[in-house]
Amino acid sequence: MKKTFFIVCIFLFFLSAGNSFAQNPLRTDGTAFTIPIKTLELSLFRPAKYGLTKKDELSIHPIGFFILPHAFYKRQWLKFDLFNQRFLFSSRHGLYFPKFALNFNQRRLPFGFTKYQPDNATVPGVLAFQSEVLLSHYLHEPDHCSAGDYLLTLRLGFKYGLKFSSFDQPLIFQSILYRETAVLLPGFIWYAGGNINGHINYTYNYFADLNYYAYGFVNNYSVESKIGIYGYSGKHLSGFAGLKFGFSTMPDRNRFLIMPIAGFSYFIDFRKRKKSGTDLFGRKKPFKHDNSLERDDKYYEDLEKRENLKDTIQ
Repeated sequence: MKKTFFIVCIFLFFLSAGNSFAQNPLRTDGTAFTIPIKTLELSLFRPAKYGLTKKDELSIHPIGFFILPHAFYKRQWLKFDLFNQRFLFSSRHGLYFPKFALNFNQRRLPFGFTKYQPDNATVPGVLAFQSEVLLSHYLHEPDHCSAGDYLLTLRLGFKYGLKFSSFDQPLIFQSILYRETAVLLPGFIWYAGGNINGHINYTYNYFADLNYYAYGFVNNYSVESKIGIYGYSGKHLSGFAGLKFGFSTMPDRNRFLIMPIAGFSYFIDFRKRKKSGTDLFGRKKPFKHDNSLERDDKYYEDLEKRENLKDTIQ
């Protein structure tokens, strides 16, 4: 992870050569906003996201699904005004089955800090459900001159595990895993938090969040926070790097956590790709490369920007 963190930092350093004249969009992770329609975001560690419609988003990792079966769905429900301020209300729902991933982590991965304790603990078969509501608001609303800034989001949700096999040992007293795996007991976890996304300049953006998780209502709890920066190289590639902090009150001890986080994402807009005749990497196909097509592509991009801006500020 440290090596990946270093590579992403180098990548972010050179991003300024790719974007100098346009403000990059703020990320949608952890907010009430969804990824644009028919756009696919492929990430190295996080689930891929696809915009089914202007209001619906599906998340699933195409490779990680076979180790950690999962699927998440986000829906924008309502835009409303309150005290002359515009808000967006959404919900996100999903399920996952972590048994295979935890066994793979214990037996195959070489990272000692992810190993759970006790070593001989049996991972139960638990199907976990997750559901949350999100409320987002721009302090600086998007307009025809700006993409918007200071995007605030509040979230409230829960996780619940349905047990399919029994076990009689405590499981995973490890800070990096405990918050996500306490649901295996099985049990009920509720959480609340907030985050902010904003622009540093025309190349780099920042994000920060703070979340509180409680198990069995208030029996044990965790507090986690992430801070980082991210940027874009052209229209297709982005990267982020930052730090994650955490504190967990476990059944017989307290644990602190601090670790680097980093990742890459690649974006594919299938509508623009079809219109402009490009491949998955945004390159023009030879038999469709002509001046008229370039003019059509420019018109389509401008039209798309106006439509997205109109949807955001309505």
